Amino acid sequence: MRKHAAYVAGEWVDAGIGCNAIIDPASGKAVSGVPAMASRHVDAAVQAARRALARSRWASDARLRADVMLRWAERIERNVDALARQLTLENGKLLSEAQFEIGNQVNVIRFNAGLARALSGHSHSLGPKVMGVVAREPMGVVAVISPWNWPISLLVRDLAPALAAGNAVLSKPASQTAGVSVELLRLLVECDGLPEGVVGMLTGAGGSVGQALVEHPGIDMIAFTGDGSTGKGIARDAAPTVKKVALELGGKSPFVVCADADMDKAVSTLARFIFLTTCGQICTAPSRLLVESSVEKAVCGRLAEAIDGIKVGPGLDPASQMGAITTRGQYEKILGFIELGKKEAVLMAGGEPVAGVDHDQCNFIAPAIFTDVDPQSPLVQEEIFGPVLTVQSFASDEEAVQLANDTPFGLAAGVFTRNLDRAWFLSRGIKAGTVWVNNYNRFYAETEVGGYKESGVGRMAGFDGLHEFTQTKHINFDST
Repeated sequence: MRKHAAYVAGEWVDAGIGCNAIIDPASGKAVSGVPAMASRHVDAAVQAARRALARSRWASDARLRADVMLRWAERIERNVDALARQLTLENGKLLSEAQFEIGNQVNVIRFNAGLARALSGHSHSLGPKVMGVVAREPMGVVAVISPWNWPISLLVRDLAPALAAGNAVLSKPASQTAGVSVELLRLLVECDGLPEGVVGMLTGAGGSVGQALVEHPGIDMIAFTGDGSTGKGIARDAAPTVKKVALELGGKSPFVVCADADMDKAVSTLARFIFLTTCGQICTAPSRLLVESSVEKAVCGRLAEAIDGIKVGPGLDPASQMGAITTRGQYEKILGFIELGKKEAVLMAGGEPVAGVDHDQCNFIAPAIFTDVDPQSPLVQEEIFGPVLTVQSFASDEEAVQLANDTPFGLAAGVFTRNLDRAWFLSRGIKAGTVWVNNYNRFYAETEVGGYKESGVGRMAGFDGLHEFTQTKHINFDST
């Protein structure tokens, strides 16, 4: 088991602290260990971060920030393979997916490094000899709390713009993937020019370390990505100190297939992102197929063929097409939903145990597709976060929009049609922060992401993501 230190107040910390073991979900064996930190470490990190902002030029020197971030990107680029292997061992995803996740952050960091030097406000002529300048300033000390499913991508998505905007950032990674998160941060803190204390990483339980960050009066903003119940708790517990809170929470994303769609592309895209990509453990997973009734039978037949024979196995095995479910608790939750589906709906395809593995040690689950589902069933209304798809049909575009919006979530959606008018009607009618037309799960450093309804508040990535980590100040000049 490889042990990793946490980073607090400019120092790597591990001595005298208990160790949290990180388990490989493909084998059940411990592969990493990180310090089990406590609230006292949070206070030390916060105080160091505030000192760093007060004593350094980090917040005021955009060129310095850009230079440090570009060095960080270069170091990641040289270490993609080692980080990806560790990510696969801790998370269970395919090695190819892990390599993509790590490698893509080079682009994200470089984009935000450029934005650091483009952060600007605006001015107004308010009268004779009166000028108003609206400036954007960093929030101060930001806490980034990131999840285990895409742990590097979702950490960098918040960390990079927060740093670019001039903030100090304290990160609390998910315990299940904290080892690889620490090693990513190590590549940053060893960069020349980064003031001591501007960044930190605290490992430990959400109920202790995470809660202390949320409640600490020295934290100015919380950026959280994760499940809805935790996000609601963060919003509640941050209220007494009136922190800014940005939340990207759960999803139950609809995937709308019209009769005129490119069926080959629609089916292969759907199968990829609800089954193969992280075993469906993504908040934008297209977990609800809404298909025009005239082609429902044909689409379902293609889907059954698509999942037949999918190779489920260890992420490091080149033959695997699906990896392991990351945590034992999530594995059991998904199995519970599959059993519920067998009682409440029709199991159209899949849903059988993976053969040839030790289910007491390994978290492998085969895909499952359910039809004839009650629209108010938990299968449709609750986020399963796994390779489980429900199928519903619609007879009109208006009904498709109604079905798409009939959950508490609004994170993302997909629309497949060759008709531009239908694409526009459906995209505007669906209440979701991102709607992909004739593609799915395309993320770019340049474009924002975020949710409607219970899928969150605030926006990440792009210019909006940079601005999320700033506050505005009006400076009024009056020479009358």
